[in-house]
Amino acid sequence: MVGQEYGSASLALEQRALTALRGAGDCAVERALEELRQAVSDLAFAEAADLIARHRVAFLDEMISGCFEDAKTAEPDTAAALRAAAEGLQEERATLAETLPLELSLRADQRDAACDRIRAAQRRLRNISQMPDHFGCACACGRAGAGPCEDAADQIQQALRFDAEAIADIARQEARARLSDGFAALPVASALSPRRGGDTGTTAAQVARRLVEDARRRLC
Repeated sequence: MVGQEYGSASLALEQRALTALRGAGDCAVERALEELRQAVSDLAFAEAADLIARHRVAFLDEMISGCFEDAKTAEPDTAAALRAAAEGLQEERATLAETLPLELSLRADQRDAACDRIRAAQRRLRNISQMPDHFGCACACGRAGAGPCEDAADQIQQALRFDAEAIADIARQEARARLSDGFAALPVASALSPRRGGDTGTTAAQVARRLVEDARRRLC
């Protein structure tokens, strides 16, 4: 009895949340999918930014080591310039190393928040799929002529293929591959994009790719 009352109350809260989130004429499925896409985009940003921050220190270490190695065989004036450059890079590295824990903590918080939003959006999609009439979303049933998202059932299935942890792992692999000039990992977040010519620019693959390529240009 208590469990039934709790379940009913939970569904009522979920229904009110969906009603508040969607505007007049909006579809609950499309709204939840959009929230999921935004959360995936933010998660990809956090994962890529975390990796870039870690790579920045390693990149400086390589430059410092290279300067000292080249100075061993260079002419005196050139060797002095290389050692001076290495000392400047060491100061920059020390500053980065000092602020790195704070930056990584920030990225971890962003990652956790994005994962929570992904779970919430996927939970809504499951509830809509299981009880579309309860949420006032007939199109989730996949009935012919139900509205602008007759393929909603398939979209929901695609959106639920990967949980937040799996999406985070893929975004991390994608960023790592791009950072090391490798090939991109499977762009699974593209499954979250609308079929009807929607914007695919917010997939984990593309977000991570943009961030890493921008970082490489700045570092190089």
